[in-house]
Amino acid sequence: MASKTDIPTKSGVFATVGPAYLDIVDRERSVPWWRDLVGLHVVGEDGDTVAMGVDGEPLLFLRERATRPVRRGFSGLYHVAVHLPDELALARFLARLLAARVPFSPTDHLVAKSLYLSDPDGLGLEVTLDTPERVKVARWAEDGREPELIDADGQRRSGLDPLDLEAILDTLPDDDVWQPVPTGTRLGHVQLSVPDFEEAYSFYRDRLGLLQANHVRSIGWGDLGGGGPLTHLVALNQWQGAGAPPRPPEMAGMDRFVLHYASQDRLDAALGKVDDATERDDGWLVHDPAGNSIILRAAA
Repeated sequence: MASKTDIPTKSGVFATVGPAYLDIVDRERSVPWWRDLVGLHVVGEDGDTVAMGVDGEPLLFLRERATRPVRRGFSGLYHVAVHLPDELALARFLARLLAARVPFSPTDHLVAKSLYLSDPDGLGLEVTLDTPERVKVARWAEDGREPELIDADGQRRSGLDPLDLEAILDTLPDDDVWQPVPTGTRLGHVQLSVPDFEEAYSFYRDRLGLLQANHVRSIGWGDLGGGGPLTHLVALNQWQGAGAPPRPPEMAGMDRFVLHYASQDRLDAALGKVDDATERDDGWLVHDPAGNSIILRAAA
């Protein structure tokens, strides 16, 4: 169930993420949730692992290896983010959430329209539509408590505005909301809770070579990009507390995620700056300072 990834280098993108490997408690409960509600396809099975994705390509691997759900107070996965290609796909997903009466938090970040929820084991999921065309100014000072966001009409925005759900639902052309996600859906980013924000941020920037985007020391949050117009590839926060321990192995969480580089040169540059790289059949295994596992690959 290996995956291939083609990175569009003409757009300036030199790195992408995905798939991610999630340890779950019960596949009979989780697989229908990710298939029917989120809209992913089952694209492969191998023992205790089910691959979920689109167009035959896995975005997530669900591994039935945990025995208890997520609890707060540990470092590790904060959420995975499924990025949809258009407003219609977002509208269909929103309609499914409302029909199934699943709790969720809708947020208008201006740079994206996002719906936040948790899977049956408490694993965080963001389903989002990137909307860079709505943004005129987007910056966040390191010591700032909130970003400076100005939309395309010149209006100041908070980045945490209520999402206009009615406007999204108005784009639905029919009542067939249970269609799976369309071509173009991808695992766009991961957000991690780490015990030391500065140490983790430096690792992804200075060793793995990702580009600094937001680095907001005042709230213990930041993100890094892999080139192109969208900077949100890996996000980091210290919201589970300084020194938060890694999740216990029996607790649901993320085992690892894949970071694809657009070229062998990019991969080699990263490998030359990490100390614990181990070659495997699926790439090079490295660990960030918080203990999160990352598979580094050069994209096909």
